[in-house]
Amino acid sequence: MIKAFLTFLLFISLLNAQEGIEYDYELDIYYSNVSMFLDLDSDRNITNGNSMSEREIYSQLFYKTLQPNIFLIEASVHPMNIAGTYFRNNHEYDYKNTTVSNFNMVKALTAGFEEPYSITFFLGRMMVFSKNNGERVGKNRAYVGYMFTVGDKSIKDNQEHNDIWGNFEFKLKGTREKKNRDLDWSFRIGGRIHSNSDFVDTVYFGARRSSIDYKKSVWSLFYNSSFTTMFAFRGDNFKMTEAEIVGGKFIPTSYDGLSLGLEIGYLYTSDFKYEGELKDDGINNHQAIIRPNLKYKF
Repeated sequence: MIKAFLTFLLFISLLNAQEGIEYDYELDIYYSNVSMFLDLDSDRNITNGNSMSEREIYSQLFYKTLQPNIFLIEASVHPMNIAGTYFRNNHEYDYKNTTVSNFNMVKALTAGFEEPYSITFFLGRMMVFSKNNGERVGKNRAYVGYMFTVGDKSIKDNQEHNDIWGNFEFKLKGTREKKNRDLDWSFRIGGRIHSNSDFVDTVYFGARRSSIDYKKSVWSLFYNSSFTTMFAFRGDNFKMTEAEIVGGKFIPTSYDGLSLGLEIGYLYTSDFKYEGELKDDGINNHQAIIRPNLKYKF
């Protein structure tokens, strides 16, 4: 799937002769991606939100939700998820040995991500954060709009299953990197459908926000912290299938642009999330989440 996506990117680039197209990438042990941005504004008048507050950014984007100026295509992979499935498939004995009192360390490190990779198509409104001095914008962008994501594998308990799935979302997200502070946010509502009937179709909503401030105390409740929440329900009867709550702290280091992070949380999975063989295989209703990470400004 990723190979086909990269071929598609090349095809689009040749058609447009590089005009109005930008590329970007993000490296992360949980979510890495490469993206292509197609500018839909003939005047290429992308709003610069560098002087706006976080509240002003949200209101500006929502106000112009129905005035799309960008089409984005993204290929993403989840390295930790891929490592977890590889470890279980090739070292089943060692995998079982990581379980102590029903707590499996591999599942704790990978819980909350249900696919190894995906391709996303996004249509919406974008603004950038730039000092207008010719610096690379990179990840300094914010979006609001409509997103369709597709994949052909789903994961349960670190085991892949054939499943062509699709996500439909309305999403507000952004990344803002300053010299001494980094801010990431994501708010979404949507639904997921599956071709594999053992996976239940769901509707969901979620939010994520993280803040790293290289001048603030690591013990600050608001700065150098993150939170993630997600709640999902069956599409046919709206019974809860999943609930995720995660909080974390980041520790800025003396090395410029590098911070270490650790997130700890809880994932509840109800008996309504799976059907058929996957349900018969057993469902862990309560799962701890541990996500070590590091962030670095490239």
